[in-house]
Amino acid sequence: MKYNKNQLQKYHQAPLQFNETLDLEAIAKQRFPETVLALSSLTVDGTIRYDEADDLLLHVTVTGQITVPSSRSLEPVLLDVDLTIDELYIDNEKHLEDFEETEAVFVLENDTLNVDEAILDNIVANLPLQILTANELENDVLPSGQDWHVISEETFENEKKQATKPPLDPRLAKLDDFFKE
Repeated sequence: MKYNKNQLQKYHQAPLQFNETLDLEAIAKQRFPETVLALSSLTVDGTIRYDEADDLLLHVTVTGQITVPSSRSLEPVLLDVDLTIDELYIDNEKHLEDFEETEAVFVLENDTLNVDEAILDNIVANLPLQILTANELENDVLPSGQDWHVISEETFENEKKQATKPPLDPRLAKLDDFFKE
């Protein structure tokens, strides 16, 4: 879904509302080949409206499913997509200085609002950093190979603490057995 700013001029009084099912899998695989293995049809419900400063406000809710590689084994993992997107689009780059850095403000490219790209960008940006298969979550088995193995951060910290403990003086080792009785 692409909208030219000229097309949107007629929605100054009332917002443009849409409720569509989009198939963006081909575009997603092309733009994010390492991240997106599959993308179901997305249900998109939203509005585009003008604010007081003649900037475009995009409000979209997106639901669907995405298949991405596990961050541990690269096995496919199916995740639900359920997100809300609120973005502001301006036509003049100099106008960016009027906004806080934390606000989602974008400059229109060629006076066109590309809703498909906004949806894909937000889906990928909202993926968790650690994505595990059900088996990986259940077993918590980490990868290993010849002369190497992956350990959790917790195990690493415990090993580090053990390494920093001073060794027990052999002369006092007998006292350690004294308290066991």
